[in-house]
Amino acid sequence: MNEPQIVAFCLNPTLGCWSIAHRCFIGRCEQIILLATRVLGSRVLAEQWLYKPAMGLRHQLPCNILATSSGYEQVGTLLERIEQGIYV
Repeated sequence: MNEPQIVAFCLNPTLGCWSIAHRCFIGRCEQIILLATRVLGSRVLAEQWLYKPAMGLRHQLPCNILATSSGYEQVGTLLERIEQGIYV
């Protein structure tokens, strides 16, 4: 998968209202939305895709498995396969 990009810097890292795990999850979601937007053609389609069961993810919702780095890799790999026309 492409190298991660910095989407936005945290304006107030001492705020402490979100855990590190939650901030990682938000970062993974934004990265996947950027990739899905490129693959699917629009941000609206990308956001909708995150909440639909994906056959390539054993019918799991992509947004549900982004909580872990391995889930992030699975979703990213699936999007890259879709982009390249590999559906099996």
